[in-house]
Amino acid sequence: MNSNSGLKSENAMSSPLERTGSAPTRELPETSPHPAPDWRRVARLMLISRKVDEIEETRLVPEKKVLYQFSARGHDLAQILLGLQLTDEHDAANGYYRSRPLLFALGLSIEDAFAGPMARSGGFSDGRDIGVVFNYPNPGGPILLPMGGGVGSQFTPAAGWAQAIRYRHETLGESDYVKSIAVALGGDGSVATNGFWSALTIATTLELPLLFYIEDNGYSISVPGHLQTPGANIAENLASFKNLHVLDGEGTAPEQAARLIGESVAHVRARKGAALLRLAVPRLSGHSAQDTQAYKSEALIREERARDPLPKLRELIVPDVLSQAQWSALEKEVEREVEAALERAMARPQPDVDRVTRHVFCERREHDTPDLQVRGGVAPENHEFPPSSREAAPEPQRINMLTAIRRTLAHELATNPKLVVFGEDVGPKGGVHAATLGLQEKFGEAR
Repeated sequence: MNSNSGLKSENAMSSPLERTGSAPTRELPETSPHPAPDWRRVARLMLISRKVDEIEETRLVPEKKVLYQFSARGHDLAQILLGLQLTDEHDAANGYYRSRPLLFALGLSIEDAFAGPMARSGGFSDGRDIGVVFNYPNPGGPILLPMGGGVGSQFTPAAGWAQAIRYRHETLGESDYVKSIAVALGGDGSVATNGFWSALTIATTLELPLLFYIEDNGYSISVPGHLQTPGANIAENLASFKNLHVLDGEGTAPEQAARLIGESVAHVRARKGAALLRLAVPRLSGHSAQDTQAYKSEALIREERARDPLPKLRELIVPDVLSQAQWSALEKEVEREVEAALERAMARPQPDVDRVTRHVFCERREHDTPDLQVRGGVAPENHEFPPSSREAAPEPQRINMLTAIRRTLAHELATNPKLVVFGEDVGPKGGVHAATLGLQEKFGEAR
């Protein structure tokens, strides 16, 4: 589909708000320059995400085949819409434990989605993670950066990727990075962390192509938003933040969410600087499978269920995109596909214990080749490492540790054009201990 023609319009009360700098709030226009999503694909991915969550919650967790489960119900629609916007081969996102719908949109297989939480072999970690934090190298397409379990740990790596995008385009002259972007996904609790504020500061100072995507479900586990963010709305608080395009809206309204996501992604792709998009969503489950939500009233839980985006999506596209019969057929097709993927995942063997220590250190395999990561770094891009000796060659004169560090950095900067030294005071001053003294003068401010 190329336009929204023929689809039901949303309730006017849910029209999005846009805030940029200190400009007055205004409503977005009803029409959008961005193409409408492939709603059938959105529906299929959302049904897959729901079915996987349901099976984990009702079968795999009670059977203790999955120990950690974080349902994405309520967050799923908007995440899928975002994932379908990440189409550049150098786009990268960094998520958190509720980011699986985005991964489905990027191409994660259902079988791998099941195998991870069950600690089965293969997939993105060969059984090493707890299933809800992982990476998705996805050669040739957008990737999910390696995730950490700590709240707020996703923001600074995404800022680093955004900085690398600019460096490779502007300094190294690589034209295929001209529209690439980075995205950091986080919940409303994560905006109170130092990781968020550090990334926000550097992204806006350097005007990096980074989108802060905040899914606000009103609760940081059991803590209501107003107790950890002034006014419970980070978008309103950042309305006057310099070099930040701020948007705010409802993440359960399909057309509105698609329009806001399209605008925020387009802003960052156009190299207009960083953007922050806050979408209000309901958390239609406990924080994790062990959370009973006893801290929520029955009325609040009913209110959240009434905001479920899945019925809203069905109402939007049936019968204009899919007939009721086609929707029912799609549900059955997805159910069969998910069940078959579950069987294949459960048939996978347990991870090989002899391989469990791999990747702890950089290992060398056949022909003395480093066994390194699939994406990122210099090895996957066929960088030729300069010859080195395995024998120590002591200097005639003793040098101290700082001199050794400075010489090592100078050698790496000279032999690897993709290396950048980044940090406080590392430029003209050379750092507080002079470890980088003279390096900016020799290699340039961009390095």
